[in-house]
Amino acid sequence: MTGSMNVGFLVCPPESLLDGFVQRPDDLDPALVRAVSSHLSRCAPCRDEADRRRRGREAVTVRRPWPWAIASLACLTAAAAAILWHEPGTPAADAALRFTMNFTGGGAEARPDPRISALARFEPPEDAALRAGIGEDGPSRTALSPEDQRELAAARALIRSESWTDATRLLEDLTGRHAANPGLRLLLAYSFARAGEFERARWNYALADEIGAGISACLGLANASLKLGDVTLARRELADHVLSRRPDAESARELLDRINATSRRPSR
Repeated sequence: MTGSMNVGFLVCPPESLLDGFVQRPDDLDPALVRAVSSHLSRCAPCRDEADRRRRGREAVTVRRPWPWAIASLACLTAAAAAILWHEPGTPAADAALRFTMNFTGGGAEARPDPRISALARFEPPEDAALRAGIGEDGPSRTALSPEDQRELAAARALIRSESWTDATRLLEDLTGRHAANPGLRLLLAYSFARAGEFERARWNYALADEIGAGISACLGLANASLKLGDVTLARRELADHVLSRRPDAESARELLDRINATSRRPSR
């Protein structure tokens, strides 16, 4: 199979291909990478499965628990549950829940609290971040061809005119050809968020972070999580992935403070 072949899926790709897409994308034919990326943008179950595999890989890479650690985890999880049961909304409860979430990967609320969802804000990626990822400042492994640059210019024009759905179509095409380009992935995530497709936005922000888009991707992921009612993940992204890298990020600190304050206020 060559990279120029037009590959598509009439059914969902096999699990082995999804695993290769998440674990070893550089080992796959570029045409397969484009086809899987395009399929995931349309198929929520496959997108969820790919996200589960990605988070599982992160957990193994970072933690590698041994049997004694697993036993300790069970005890700590039980302690966290006790804290959450008796004192929900306290800083200790938030910390315990974040710890549990690092291992379980769950936590989205069934019904998003409208007071929390209203805190979410999506800012367009800064031009400097896009240029660094897209390669407009000089030759790089992610530099776009003249045809790609024209398609990107058209997508950005659609964003300026707030034609979000049309913009996402063009950006999906571009990211299908440049799956490892953080600037394009970040712009696609932003367009999905503004189009109101928050699950797809969150998934693309997570991918953008994984391929090096920086704290802009983490902020986007936090805000998309708020829209979906996943307050735990939003807190974790802000505290552990933004403020840990940029303690001076005032916008992230203010958002985290507002989330905590709103969460503790009883709803009417």
